[in-house]
Amino acid sequence: MFWKKKRKKEEEKHQEIEVTIDEVRQAIKQCASDMPIGISLRSLVLDDYSINFELLKSILKGIPKQKFYMSKETFEVFEDAEKARTMDKVQVAVDQYIKEKHEIPVIPGDPAFRINYFLIKEYLHHEEPDYPLYIDPDDRLVSHRRPNR
Repeated sequence: MFWKKKRKKEEEKHQEIEVTIDEVRQAIKQCASDMPIGISLRSLVLDDYSINFELLKSILKGIPKQKFYMSKETFEVFEDAEKARTMDKVQVAVDQYIKEKHEIPVIPGDPAFRINYFLIKEYLHHEEPDYPLYIDPDDRLVSHRRPNR
């Protein structure tokens, strides 16, 4: 009897669940609002950019079967580790460009504020993504989502 209860609790601890990327994003938002001041969302991101779901399992009610990855700079969530890495590289390049040039590196006249990779290529070290990324002119964060402006 005792062993059955213990085994059931162990199974609940390691229960694998199906979740969508939006559910993961919601769990991260909830976790962020519950975090004490001074604790960064970076604590959710492992070295390989995967999300440490041990810290989110109480919110999600289990551990996702699939892996999800998060940018350490912008906290955007992806199903692909390479996109999270790329997002961080581009964010760092944009930050360096802004610090040196005092302007945001966007394509002139682009209402969506699409990043001009030509302007930041010296900071990217020739690792230019083959898809567009955008920058929010207010908070200067890079995003893969086109803004609704």
